[in-house]
Amino acid sequence: MAQAANNKRPMTGQQMMKKSVQLINQAAGASKNVNFLSVASLDALMLAIMSERAEILEETLREQVQEVRKKNDKLKESNQILAKARAAKSGSKESVKTQMPEEVKQFFLNNDIAWEKNGGKIDPNKTYKLNSAQWDLAIENMKGFTESLTSTSQLDMTKLQSTSGKFNQTFEMMSQFVAKYYRTADNLIRNI
Repeated sequence: MAQAANNKRPMTGQQMMKKSVQLINQAAGASKNVNFLSVASLDALMLAIMSERAEILEETLREQVQEVRKKNDKLKESNQILAKARAAKSGSKESVKTQMPEEVKQFFLNNDIAWEKNGGKIDPNKTYKLNSAQWDLAIENMKGFTESLTSTSQLDMTKLQSTSGKFNQTFEMMSQFVAKYYRTADNLIRNI
């Protein structure tokens, strides 16, 4: 588990260089103990660097997709709970209180959402009965939570689109580089 946390950290320059040397050695067919970097061609270096960048971007893209999915699931759950809170409020009046459903109470507790004017939080050991005004405030606080979730989700989508664009651009560059390399090699062979 600690190893998984270490994989999330960005690589240091030294780790990046070590990884690049490994990639170049693999591409050149050299053993793992040889530093082929000193004798590698510029083409091999460029291809290794582009390949490493694509690998890093792919991992970042996967993480961002997972984060967007989690936030979308949380947003969906938030909207469902908001509907349950509105349904519970429908039977209340200023003088008539209705009980807060367990799912709503649990959602408020899990997401640290205030349910009353002075910022009071849910106590899991209590039963809550709210009048119409108290429901209005609880629902407003829930709407605020949902709106902040929506705005961060939109920011995450923007980041995801940016990373996806960089990922596509990197693969396009690699594809063009390899195609150009083989065209050059083909021309050299024809001229021999």
